[in-house]
Amino acid sequence: MSASPQMKTEDFVFSAGEHWLAATRVQPDAGAASSVLTLHGLGQTANRHTIRYVLDHLAGHGLGSVCFEFSGNGDSSGALEEACLRRRYEETLAAAEHLDKREPLTLIGTSMGGHLAAWVAPVLKPACLVLFCPASYPADAAESRFDGGLARPGPYPDSPAYAGLREFSGDLLIIGAGKDAVVPAETLDGYLAAAMNARSKKMVWLDDCEHFIHRWLPHQDALRPQVLTTIRDTILRARARQ
Repeated sequence: MSASPQMKTEDFVFSAGEHWLAATRVQPDAGAASSVLTLHGLGQTANRHTIRYVLDHLAGHGLGSVCFEFSGNGDSSGALEEACLRRRYEETLAAAEHLDKREPLTLIGTSMGGHLAAWVAPVLKPACLVLFCPASYPADAAESRFDGGLARPGPYPDSPAYAGLREFSGDLLIIGAGKDAVVPAETLDGYLAAAMNARSKKMVWLDDCEHFIHRWLPHQDALRPQVLTTIRDTILRARARQ
């Protein structure tokens, strides 16, 4: 779906600890509430722009959002090698301060961003979680720098992501990639099992997709509308239940 002619975007920066983080607000029209926050994945090329095909679709249906870049990525300050999960947890909370509290919160996380979205859920209490190929890391990885020492994603029983999901009572949507060579399928099974108190939970598998889902899905003309509709309907249903 193309962007609505009324859609408004605004680039801005905000502080988080010692860093300035670059962000974009995507609204269905000027003054509309922004209640969806996106969290991107790990890696030098990760940025806030690859998720825009999702956010533009949501804006076309009245849902405003904020996407941003963690320190060390994109236009934000800092070096990726100096970052860690704990720092990104705090940056997520700082980003959430720029959402409109008039509407129920939705967190959309990709890969590492999925881990963070679940981890912060007990604090931010989102009505909805949408997780693309969510990674999971062990509890002792929280302070590990992104300089090669971070544990590989896996179904760690002590993962803060799983612990966060056990307290989550909203609607959960997980979108997995059938050819994911980064996040084992058992990791996603762990997410579903941990979400024991979720109001609803659904798994969508994209059988021919590899881990970098936002490079692939925008070009799937037949599949993309179905996935976007599922995301949109899950968020709207969660909002209506609040």
